[in-house]
Amino acid sequence: MTVTNHNYCIILAGGIGSRLWPYSNQHRPKQFLDLLGTGKTLLQSTHTRFRNILPEENIYISVYEDYVDLVREQLPDISPSQIITEPVQLSTAPAVALTAAMITAKDPDANFMISPADQLILNNEVFKEQVLQGFEFVSTSPNFLVLGVKATTPETCYGYLQAGGQTENGFVCVKSFTEKPNLDFARFFVESGEFYWSTGLFMCHNATLFKALEADYPDISSLIDMKRARNNSHQVHTYIRDHYPRMRYQSFDMLVLEHNQNVYIEPCTFGWRDIGSWMDFYQISLKDGEGNVTMGANATMYNCKNNVVVIPSGKIVLLQDLENYLVIEKDNLLMICKKDDLAQIRRMMTDAEVKYGTSLT
Repeated sequence: MTVTNHNYCIILAGGIGSRLWPYSNQHRPKQFLDLLGTGKTLLQSTHTRFRNILPEENIYISVYEDYVDLVREQLPDISPSQIITEPVQLSTAPAVALTAAMITAKDPDANFMISPADQLILNNEVFKEQVLQGFEFVSTSPNFLVLGVKATTPETCYGYLQAGGQTENGFVCVKSFTEKPNLDFARFFVESGEFYWSTGLFMCHNATLFKALEADYPDISSLIDMKRARNNSHQVHTYIRDHYPRMRYQSFDMLVLEHNQNVYIEPCTFGWRDIGSWMDFYQISLKDGEGNVTMGANATMYNCKNNVVVIPSGKIVLLQDLENYLVIEKDNLLMICKKDDLAQIRRMMTDAEVKYGTSLT
């Protein structure tokens, strides 16, 4: 088979999305939900966005094996060979390594875009233009490229990229990286004007990627050889099941940004927002005159401000004197707590699992 387009996208869709619990849970994580009310799930929106840039056969989905049926349900036209399954969840670096190996076996000159499945992009045409510029850069450069958005407010839930002085093709090198700083540091970073938020969107050439992966994931080269030798699918499947669980647990962001000096920032202007937590969801959602966000139910509120209310359609909710709260009902669970208290949400999730069983999560 002759490869005519060497640009590929790996969509990472294997996470649980626990920060949006209980609406997002292990049975149907956030990437498989229509959180934005568009009629499409986050995964479907992400796939459509890249289908506007790349041939459909060059878009791969990395997913935990328990979610394969959800991918097939939501992307029925995708080939089974483009769904790369993880037998266990080991964060994003092993998932990228596995999926990239499967692509590299057929195209050793591949360029990769690695993308989360759960982001809001406001201007898809500008996004397309800047992604294509990124592909042009990485196809001839031994460097990683991370798409960055200028830090304008002191957010504590994002990674911060400090821009250095060195530039290449209009892109600027990463001088330092800080993951989720405290509020004082975040304020300092914004005031300095030197920092970008990492979008989690990374680009690189195959050779650049595997040079970074070789120390932590040496088994990947054997998998590529097996695929190129056209070993039967059972052998490949068995090899993955035997070796993948022993791979090092780490995020792809940390692998690239903390252990490599050859990383550049592409400043992006396409309108970006992560949808990682209820605070993120609140910030991107339409609000009433008192700052309340309501999804699903009919809600009447009395002296209520800045709340998030997510209740199944057809129900009626009456609330009084709540401010900055979450009121979330999902299946047989109702949660009411402060919307900015991530630690408490995690505590509630753990307690619900321990006290009432895993069916809740």
